[in-house]
This record gives sequence, C-alpha cells and structure tokens, in this order.
Amino acid sequence: MRKIEDMYDLRKAYYEAHPNGHFFDKDTLKFFGERFSAMRLLKGTVQVKDSLGVTHTCYVVSSTQQIPLVGRKRVYHHFDVETLEDIG
Repeated sequence: MRKIEDMYDLRKAYYEAHPNGHFFDKDTLKFFGERFSAMRLLKGTVQVKDSLGVTHTCYVVSSTQQIPLVGRKRVYHHFDVETLEDIG
C-alpha cells in the first residue's frame, strides 16, 4: 500500500487504482462547485459506514463547494485506504 501524505499523492493513487475514474477531473469538480486547489487531506484516518453498513477505514478530504444561489458549503469526501473508492 502506498503512503498518502497530501492531495497530490491521493489523486495519483486514485487514478492508478481507477484509471477510468472521474472524481478529480476538472469538469467533475467544476460541476460540483469544487476546485482541486481548495481540497485538503485531513490527518489520520476515520472509520466510516457505507450505505450497506460495511465499515471502511478512510482518508478524509475537506473541500468547499460554491453553490449558486446558496453560497459556500463545507463537504467531506471519504476514500477507502485499501481501494481508494469514494465512500458516499
């Protein structure tokens, strides 16, 4: 397992694990009102349950979405440390 220390490491590892993934694509981020430059990888990992109740150990990415007519909203994305899948 590769060591993830910052957003650049996470993005590179994500695309290695998911070559056809689109999470960090510029157009995808723009659609959700996010920017890669505004994303931060939080220290450590957390335990997160997915929609099926399965627990995952995850990296946490903090981001700000700029939503028209609403304004800014803080969001957190969770990536499984083993598979680097986005846990919703």
